[in-house]
Amino acid sequence: MLAKEIRHTRNAALRQTQAKAPLKFFLAVLLLAAIVNTSASEPENVQTGSSQKEKSGGQTRKEEADAEKKQSAFLDWVEREKERTESLGQRATQWVDSFFSDPEYEAEVATNQFRIRPELYYRQEQGLKAKVKLSFRIRLPNLERHVSLVGGSSDFDSNFDEAVDDDLNEPAVGLQFFGKKRKKWNTSISVGVKFNDFAGIIGPRFRYRTDWSQRTSFRFVQKILWQTNNEWQIRSRFDFNFALSEQYFFRQLVDARWRGEEADEDGYRTRVSSLLTRRLTKASGLQSEATVIFHTRPDTHVDEYVVALRYRKRTWREWFYYEIAPQVSWENEFDYKWNPGIRLRVEIFYGDDKAPRFWQREAEDTEDFRW
Repeated sequence: MLAKEIRHTRNAALRQTQAKAPLKFFLAVLLLAAIVNTSASEPENVQTGSSQKEKSGGQTRKEEADAEKKQSAFLDWVEREKERTESLGQRATQWVDSFFSDPEYEAEVATNQFRIRPELYYRQEQGLKAKVKLSFRIRLPNLERHVSLVGGSSDFDSNFDEAVDDDLNEPAVGLQFFGKKRKKWNTSISVGVKFNDFAGIIGPRFRYRTDWSQRTSFRFVQKILWQTNNEWQIRSRFDFNFALSEQYFFRQLVDARWRGEEADEDGYRTRVSSLLTRRLTKASGLQSEATVIFHTRPDTHVDEYVVALRYRKRTWREWFYYEIAPQVSWENEFDYKWNPGIRLRVEIFYGDDKAPRFWQREAEDTEDFRW
């Protein structure tokens, strides 16, 4: 009986176990499927994350490249603007000196040039005068532009003031030897012969130039001239240059001359001039001038006041210029009377004219460019 009950209990447990087996198998299959799905999705997630990361990194690199490109373009613009503005004052100065034939600028030219300047000069007190000025410069070959043959009317001693030194039109010829070319310094020495009084001439010249800012510069010129007839003179000139705008240029000039006792003019003469230049086109300009001339002999006094307006134009021929310069002066010689006048000048020029180069650089290809 006991044995029968044990068998019955074992069979019941066996049937219960068999009934739970499918459920366990089903749960095991679900668990295995979940594990398989998880394992399969992990590489995809890793790949997706990697792709997103690569995409994000690519965008970052592109943005960095664009930023570098923009920065490089900005720096290039800043450099170009800096170069333009830094040379603005210098280029304006060179254009004014070249176009209006400043004597101190011409004294440093080492190229072949030839000028003929016939002119009529009328003043109420002095009357009408006519004269012709000739000058030339010939660069001697095979000497690397270090020596030039120069000559003409007062080429060694440029006129201190045309209203005062109107009669000083002495022809001379000689050689000009240039020193080593430097950025701020220019040196030369001239030797030659003056024909009116027939005297030998020797004269060193020194020039110093520096930029004070983007639009302002300073120039100092020192010249000494000695003649074999014991006449001598010392010239000192100071130029303060200001490029006011793209069309206007201002210069404050102080020019002093001291002649020795053997010269016709004794004492110390000083010219103070304010010049305002307006560049109208690349071939024309207008220059207004207010000048006061002091003299120390026989006593210190104002020798002359001058107000002038100078219009200069290059015609359709690059070698042909003309000038119209009305003026009013008040001289000590005529008790400071109102003395109106006008100068009409024609200039025929052959040689290397650098004014257009200073007016327009290679980088600027339009004629609307200023300085």
